[in-house]
Amino acid sequence: MTATTRREVVGTMATTLAMLVVGGIAHWLSRGRWVQYPAVKRPYAKAAGILRPPGSLPEAEFFAACIRCYRCQDACEPGAIQFYTERDGAYFHTPYVDPAKAGCTLCNKCGPACPTGAILPFGDMTAVDMGKVELSEDLCLSFKARDLRSRQELLTQLGRHPTEVEAEAERRGPCGECYTFCPLRGRAITLEPGQFLAPIVHLEACVGCGMCEEICRTMVRGEPAIRVVRTRRPVYPLESAA
Repeated sequence: MTATTRREVVGTMATTLAMLVVGGIAHWLSRGRWVQYPAVKRPYAKAAGILRPPGSLPEAEFFAACIRCYRCQDACEPGAIQFYTERDGAYFHTPYVDPAKAGCTLCNKCGPACPTGAILPFGDMTAVDMGKVELSEDLCLSFKARDLRSRQELLTQLGRHPTEVEAEAERRGPCGECYTFCPLRGRAITLEPGQFLAPIVHLEACVGCGMCEEICRTMVRGEPAIRVVRTRRPVYPLESAA
């Protein structure tokens, strides 16, 4: 084998090896959590109920009136309205809202777009009833910041210094984004007095639009501290997860 031939073989092997390495890295990234950001540990689960667009009729009436025309989705500017697929049996082509993808801004445009009255326009946001929300304080950045400061103050009183880990965690700071994004802020969500912006949820005023869950998933980059509880129950058995 001549020197030229050997160089060609070595060059070909090096190129092939490089392609395999790059391909492997790309495959790993495509399956990794970074590509899937924000991470969603508990995706939309139909077993827990259905989240219909705002102004939807009671489930049995809605199911009978909806003609699967997709006009509500066309009118939905934030892209909150999704549709069940053929895997979902009788629910195929009917709309739902998944805050893991996009919350509802209560813009009131899907109701006027519905030709059958399955979704009705509403005159007041507070009249909407999509669901309710639950708040996990142990996941909330604002509650964590408040609790961390309390621990640090206690350590100072005891003559001890906060650890570097605690100081690093404190720099994450308070959040308050759920309050900012809530269409009914000041009523459905208020902020605890003080500097940490800890949210207080008022269930009697919450309509379950999911805007708080959408932004919380982005802020905490994973399991949200606040999420919608789907109170509407299906009429027929649901065959698969959305």
